[in-house]
Amino acid sequence: MLMGRVARMYYELGLTHQEIADSLGLSRVRVTRLLAEARDAGIVEIIVHVEESVFAAEEQALATRFDLRQAWIAPSVDDPGKASRALAAVGAEALSSVIEKEATVALGLSTAVAAVVDVFPQRSLGARFVPFTGSSSGLVNGANPHELTLALARRTDGSAFHLPAPLVAVSAQAAESAYADPGVEEVLALAAQATALVAGIGSTHDDRGLLFRSLKEEERTELLAAGAIGDLGGRFFDASGAAVRGDLDARLIGLELDRLRAIPARLAIAAGAKKLDALRVALSSGMVNMLVTDSNTAAGLLA
Repeated sequence: MLMGRVARMYYELGLTHQEIADSLGLSRVRVTRLLAEARDAGIVEIIVHVEESVFAAEEQALATRFDLRQAWIAPSVDDPGKASRALAAVGAEALSSVIEKEATVALGLSTAVAAVVDVFPQRSLGARFVPFTGSSSGLVNGANPHELTLALARRTDGSAFHLPAPLVAVSAQAAESAYADPGVEEVLALAAQATALVAGIGSTHDDRGLLFRSLKEEERTELLAAGAIGDLGGRFFDASGAAVRGDLDARLIGLELDRLRAIPARLAIAAGAKKLDALRVALSSGMVNMLVTDSNTAAGLLA
């Protein structure tokens, strides 16, 4: 119902009349009229009383095209702040459906997931949150798996596990030593048994990506030469969805792609034109089976 879609975008996602008009292909006058009708009809009080998604048809199309369990779409708007808040709000809705009581949820390095965690509502679930990779060094920015597990545990009265290792070791030998640590072994074994995985999708075309931009130029060149198109939890993959092996992969501390694929529910949160290629591969190869993205990215995936 168009009236309900407009109401949700205005009252729940905080978009302006013009942004809604641009997103749905309507005139601003039509948007204003629909909002007034929504109030008159009793759909809108303090919250929006409608359960349907803003982009129900597009979400179903994505699910059908890529054989997904479910897809969630946020509206694309020009204002980066509003776009980020809209994606985070829709991501929190998706995350609520993934985190079941007393479940074990594996988390990877991701700024998109961090934004979702920031707006996730307080609720008692008693779930366990565990990193499936080590953490990156440098400035703490809320996107490291260790930080994400702690934040979600606090918001859900759950428990958090720490993986005492870096994301990328200085050498393959150092990585082997880390894997031999009983603490690392125990946490990764728990992550492999998780019922759900939540992560972002990195791209080798996106210079803003947390991992790719942190690599040395020769490492980036080597990845591109090997056909790397994106990464899930630091594990780079090519256009067929196969793992890209090499020095970097040997130094990475975390679950490998085949073990990540074995986790039943695999939710990716990612959006942007530079991530289209990596997302398309991750979805078509079955690397992930649930998706949160924005309407522009969804249109690109369906094109």
